[in-house]
Amino acid sequence: MLDTGKPNNTLYINNLYEKIKKDELKKSLSAVFSQFGRILDIVAMQTLKMRGQAFVVFDDIKSAANALSTMQSFPFYDKPLSCASSDTDRIGSTKE
Repeated sequence: MLDTGKPNNTLYINNLYEKIKKDELKKSLSAVFSQFGRILDIVAMQTLKMRGQAFVVFDDIKSAANALSTMQSFPFYDKPLSCASSDTDRIGSTKE
């Protein structure tokens, strides 16, 4: 699922606080990641397998790369974010 060597416009974020509601999580992620560029989509699911993880889809690779280097270990709800380039850019079209 992750490819740290090949950047694209989709970031995989994990180590997220698991007890936050999906809508609040998406708003909070948008608030901290929008400083790097236009966000096309944020995919966060509350299934047992996907809890604590999200995908942030940027409009361009440069924004995603900047966010990746800046937000690594950023304290988010008292937990350090773990960020990586996703291995696919099709996450944004996935239905929740």
